Amino acid sequence: MALRGIRLCLLAIAMLLLSLALATACGGGEKSQPGESPTPVGSTSPPCEAMQELKSYRYTVHLLVESGEPSENATTPLPTPSATITGQTSSPFVFDYTIDASYVAPDRIDAMTTETVHATGEERQLPIVVIGDRRWYKVADEWVENPSVPLAYRPADICSAILPDVDLSQAEPGRENVNGVNTLHYSLTDVFSEQGMAQIFGAGSNMDILLKRLNVDLWLAEDDGWPARMEIRSSGLFSDGRELRVELTAELRDVNSEEIKVEPPT
Repeated sequence: MALRGIRLCLLAIAMLLLSLALATACGGGEKSQPGESPTPVGSTSPPCEAMQELKSYRYTVHLLVESGEPSENATTPLPTPSATITGQTSSPFVFDYTIDASYVAPDRIDAMTTETVHATGEERQLPIVVIGDRRWYKVADEWVENPSVPLAYRPADICSAILPDVDLSQAEPGRENVNGVNTLHYSLTDVFSEQGMAQIFGAGSNMDILLKRLNVDLWLAEDDGWPARMEIRSSGLFSDGRELRVELTAELRDVNSEEIKVEPPT
């Protein structure tokens, strides 16, 4: 293999590892392909069904996962789970991951993924294009096709994982505007979700084991009911007392815009 080809492969492997870092830090038992949202199963909900009807949109997803040092003096200690956590790490970590993407139904996505390294302020980016079963990523100014390239945390997957567990009748909504869309804002606390985190992060992952109680904020389009914004927050304790905190936000904009196009890279 030519030297340039070797460099391209090494760069590609390094960038793909960014999207797999969360699975390494927080992984558990069997799960879907690392970095890829597992296929949602089970029930659905009217907001998710409304999202499935959208022809196109741009979206931003931000995931922040943090774990610090063990603390014996927590002001509001959380119950320690009895389950054994495989793959547990003993040191603090921060995983800060953002996806900015354009989506065209049914299966076209043009995304830029960014991992922010808090220790240095560095941002590591990886462009990805998905069209049906074909996937490309860009390294060293060249596009490489690879069907196994992961693209996780799609809004539709987040919606179908969490919203079936949300009872909107338990919250009195307020009216807010999100990216030019009139929405109803629902805020719910302590939502029990047995499988929500498993569907997003994988069954047996630390998030699946530790995070069953969620705080959920939803901004639903007042006219059509699709989620203009979703925010999920939760925390739990490792067996050594370290807290695991997760914040996951997905926001849609430019819904059904005819200007949104996703084509194979050239």
